[in-house]
Amino acid sequence: MRLELGINNCFAVKRWPRPDDWMPIVRERLGLRLVQHSLDLVDLTGTTALPDSRAGALRRAAGEHEVDIQSTFTGLAAYSANLLLHPGVAEREHARAWFGQAIAFTGMLGAEATGGHVGAFSVADWRSSSTRADLWKDLHASLDGLSRQAHEAGLSYLVVENLAAAREPSTMSMIRELLRAGDDSHVPVRLCLDVGHMCTPGTSGADRDPYAWLRELGGDAAMVQLQQSAAEGDHHWPFTAERNAVGRIAADRVIDAVGESGADEVLLLLEIIPPFEQDDDQVIDDLLESVDYWRDALARRGLGAE
Repeated sequence: MRLELGINNCFAVKRWPRPDDWMPIVRERLGLRLVQHSLDLVDLTGTTALPDSRAGALRRAAGEHEVDIQSTFTGLAAYSANLLLHPGVAEREHARAWFGQAIAFTGMLGAEATGGHVGAFSVADWRSSSTRADLWKDLHASLDGLSRQAHEAGLSYLVVENLAAAREPSTMSMIRELLRAGDDSHVPVRLCLDVGHMCTPGTSGADRDPYAWLRELGGDAAMVQLQQSAAEGDHHWPFTAERNAVGRIAADRVIDAVGESGADEVLLLLEIIPPFEQDDDQVIDDLLESVDYWRDALARRGLGAE
């Protein structure tokens, strides 16, 4: 089994927005190379030339700093929207267009994949079994079209993320329905498994157990997002001694569970979202402690850190 450690650069949002701000933190301070680039740091709503020029600048900066942008990912801004499950037809079409821009931007970067949060039902639609079924079918059609666009853009796969609200893809059965193999004209749709999202109200048993998810779906996961969290909430805490004492995510248990899944290769991506009011220097200290925690765990198992 091969595990590679990297980081989602969501920590940089509003603090270090320019590549020349956050790349030295990742490469020089944290000693990491692999990055999942948060789309919170990209304006995809402007003219065609704007994402194109930003992709070129980001690609050049990555080369200068020896950073590997492996994928792009929906951020906090996108997570506040219903996206591909919006009640409105026009709004769902807009979401498909937004994802199309994300796919094009990712292809310009030369990254492998994009995706993340794909949609959330409204309360009314969730409570109507017929409407829920229709929108779920529409989501499948949207993913089919987007996987075709991703193939044309040169991506290797798309990812859908397991989430923490009942009205989102948040159970193993829901996620399994969204995953699919690729073909000659479509890339695969794979899982981005977040270990802190198993706190969905109304779930029980394996659906609330991050290690069960890793054992059962680790083989379908292109990447595992790492955050320290607790059973009652999706906290995105760092892996500091203080948070590790109260959180339920332990590096050795994660590694064991991924191994039990039969996965050959999985990316481990720290996804730590510090409060915006937190001291900036403390944010970096927490990231350093988190990287050391996972680097030490991987080294103990002879798996390497990067």
